[in-house]
Amino acid sequence: MPETTLTQVGDHTYWMTPGTPDRPSLCAVAGPGKTLMLDAAASVAHMRLFLDAIAAAGVASPNYIALTHWHWDHVFGAEVLPVPLIAHADTAAALKTLAGYDWSDAALDGRVATGEEIAFCADNIKIELPEPRQITITLPDVVFHERLELRLGGDVACQIQHVGGDHAADSCVVYIQPDRVLFLGDCLYPAIYAPAYYYTTRRLFPLLDALSAFDADVYIEGHGGEAMNKAEFQALAAKLRLVGTLVDRIGPDEAAVLAAYQAQTGQVPDDDAREMVTEFVTGLGAEG
Repeated sequence: MPETTLTQVGDHTYWMTPGTPDRPSLCAVAGPGKTLMLDAAASVAHMRLFLDAIAAAGVASPNYIALTHWHWDHVFGAEVLPVPLIAHADTAAALKTLAGYDWSDAALDGRVATGEEIAFCADNIKIELPEPRQITITLPDVVFHERLELRLGGDVACQIQHVGGDHAADSCVVYIQPDRVLFLGDCLYPAIYAPAYYYTTRRLFPLLDALSAFDADVYIEGHGGEAMNKAEFQALAAKLRLVGTLVDRIGPDEAAVLAAYQAQTGQVPDDDAREMVTEFVTGLGAEG
């Protein structure tokens, strides 16, 4: 992955691109009165890197942090910034669970063995935070259920909305006005806390409906190195819908699904389409 950079993607929106080992996108939304940070970084070091970068860009230190979901790489850095932390009720509940964990290598390995944690996350925690590690889980100060609007002065406002999905049931997105930027977090990604990654149309299609309702021009994903424009988002959503619909209709025969995809689109399935087919087929047998 390219080196992390801070990019201005709107008049008020500053995006730090994702980096290694598994550091996600972070954003600052700078209104004339207040600054909101989107997600809380993978570690103290990651958070400080972000704060230094926005300071160098002339952006005031955040007055609030909003979380998109509970996964470690989006929450571990919150302790650095003693400002109100905003989270969905399900995120708050998950953070309470994380706060009770032992984060030593031995404990991480034990949770992987029982299926409570996955090796991908445990391995990246070990790289981001080598032992001996001290992790303080910050619990949210402001908890919401469906949506919350935060005004940052003037016409700058952020709508934080719960959207769910396969990746994390608590996933939220943040719509930034007037920049027309939609911060997606990881909501468009497949479920990862499973033996194999998967999508389900039951969860993904309502999520796509919710995302399509926003009048956005720029879409920022949690681990995407480039922002999407509206046409690119719509193309991705259409591809996911087509593959999911074909798998639901045809069933687990991946070769038959790929043949139907080629017949319908007139294109040989690319690597992304093939991966989607596998993930939707896996989702046919996923619980729930």
